[in-house]
Amino acid sequence: MRHRVDHRKLGRTAAHRRAMLNNMVTSLFAAERITTTDAKAKEARRLAERLITRAKKGHTAHHDGNTAVALAHWRQAARYVKKISILRKLFDEIAPHYLERPGGYTRIIRLGPRLGDNAQQVILELVDTDVTLKPITKTADAEGDSKDAKQKRSKEKPKKVAKEAKSKSKSKWKSKAKWRTKSKSKAKAKK
Repeated sequence: MRHRVDHRKLGRTAAHRRAMLNNMVTSLFAAERITTTDAKAKEARRLAERLITRAKKGHTAHHDGNTAVALAHWRQAARYVKKISILRKLFDEIAPHYLERPGGYTRIIRLGPRLGDNAQQVILELVDTDVTLKPITKTADAEGDSKDAKQKRSKEKPKKVAKEAKSKSKSKWKSKAKWRTKSKSKAKAKK
């Protein structure tokens, strides 16, 4: 029996897992929305919610004049969020936004299985921010491209070039097939 099991191991060593979760949480605070797998999102959500609660406590302590407590919360959060600019955003923008909210700062939206390995893809996002209030488009968020970038790529490659490439590949296979049939007929003739 697996008594008192606290977290998912995610198939990584402890140091790799810690670094990955720190990077995911930093990216979540920077972009306010990330795409990842279901298991990783659930683990990153735990850490993100704890950090937002710590930032709220540090923010209120700073405004109450208790700078020692505020600095302690800042240093504890800096163990996970390594970039100073993102840490500043966490304490100055994200924490005041969630002061009245008692918890549940993140949301997981399921996208469906990934094509390569059938892993469940999800979007992990902060709740009720300017970025996350906009509707999710699969082309922009899930694939990382905008519609304009896709249109430019489709215009760059004309249809004639694609047809020529197909005809060249067919001719290679035809020539190999002719060679094989000739060599087989010669081998039969020798016997």
